[in-house]
Amino acid sequence: MKKFLLLLQRSLPARMLLCFSLVSTCIIILIFGILFHGFSFQWKNNVRPHFEQYLDYINTDIGNPPNLDRAQQLVKQLPINIYIKGPDINYSSTGIDFDLTEVEFSSHHNKWDDKHHHKPYQQVNNRQVTFAEYQDRMVMRNQVGDYQIFYELSNNRENSRDYVFVLSMLFILLIIAGSFLVLKRMLRPVQDIKKGVQLMGQGQLDYRLPIRSNNDLGDLANSINAMAADIEQMLDAKRQLLLAVSHELRSPLTRAKIATQMLEQSVNKERLQEDLMEMETLITEILETERMKTPHAALSRSPVQLDALIQSVIDELPDNHVSLSAPEQLPVLDLDENRMRLLMRNLIGNAILHGGDVKPAPSVQLTYSGEKLHIKVRDHGPGISEADLMHVTEPFYRADPSRTRNTGGFGIGLYLCKLIAQAHGGELLISSELGSGTCVEVRLPDNSKLKLLK
Repeated sequence: MKKFLLLLQRSLPARMLLCFSLVSTCIIILIFGILFHGFSFQWKNNVRPHFEQYLDYINTDIGNPPNLDRAQQLVKQLPINIYIKGPDINYSSTGIDFDLTEVEFSSHHNKWDDKHHHKPYQQVNNRQVTFAEYQDRMVMRNQVGDYQIFYELSNNRENSRDYVFVLSMLFILLIIAGSFLVLKRMLRPVQDIKKGVQLMGQGQLDYRLPIRSNNDLGDLANSINAMAADIEQMLDAKRQLLLAVSHELRSPLTRAKIATQMLEQSVNKERLQEDLMEMETLITEILETERMKTPHAALSRSPVQLDALIQSVIDELPDNHVSLSAPEQLPVLDLDENRMRLLMRNLIGNAILHGGDVKPAPSVQLTYSGEKLHIKVRDHGPGISEADLMHVTEPFYRADPSRTRNTGGFGIGLYLCKLIAQAHGGELLISSELGSGTCVEVRLPDNSKLKLLK
């Protein structure tokens, strides 16, 4: 039952078929109701009087007292069984005594009359004609003098009715199955659109929906294809703009850095070099963030020994006492080396900046268990308040709005780290308490997304 309800919930053809079936059932019930009412009216006003008159002819033919030979001849000529009960007569055309206890004759109503809404009996030439039903057969009782004559319309088609019922049910099931297949085929463009939107959302903007028909759904598929082409064109233009900005900004920065080398050593020279370095770092992070914050960015994966990469990052950073803890048998991982290096440089740099002057020194812990990789970077600095903790991974957010060289940063580093972790299919988590330091954890996925090189 749950699977059926889930199918109705998720399958548009199934819901449409159910709707059509309910409407069809209501129409069929209405048609049968009209036909039944019409048949009841015709039976009451037209058919039954003729039927009773016909019984009167048969009664006259049998006579009073009943002529059993004539009754036997009528049985051979007509599809009826005749039973006669009266003084010295207990006749049955079938040879089996008719059990009256199973037939309900009432002076007020019976099953047949309830269905057709008319009087249970009438007087026909001083004869009482009463109708009843017995085992899906109609039984008529006539009172002819001192004799009761029962006419039973025989029903020899019970098996054929069952056969017709089974065939009818099979036919209905075939109609429902065929209707479902037809609806599913008609709505195939909807499934194509669903698949296409998912692929385009994952970055495959070059994917195009197949056009299966020249109708509204075909027009919708064409519109989505045109939209994907426009988005792809805009992203390409944006990428080209970023490359142009990168080139145009870095060229004067490079010339300025070279020019500062010609200046005499002084405090102003050092500050100028630091400013130029900050500008170059900011440009790099902004460009990298623009590339990474969209799912359309592709990772350049290669075999990486992650513990060696982290150690090299630690060695590159000046004046630090960061410790690294890693398992001895760490497998070679399939990662984007440059972006993982950028992630670790930002995280370790933040730990040194905020906790490098307190004891114990910042640490990096690398664990690999259950095919899941965990990287924890911990410092014991002042920590982050709960109000700021939920915002620190937002772009350009800084807990300390008055940025100085000592508290520096542009509020974009953790945001970039989060994007890099998500691009690898992982996540970045931050926990912190004021006065107890901060722990940043990077969780990378299991084998389903993180390939291990054997």
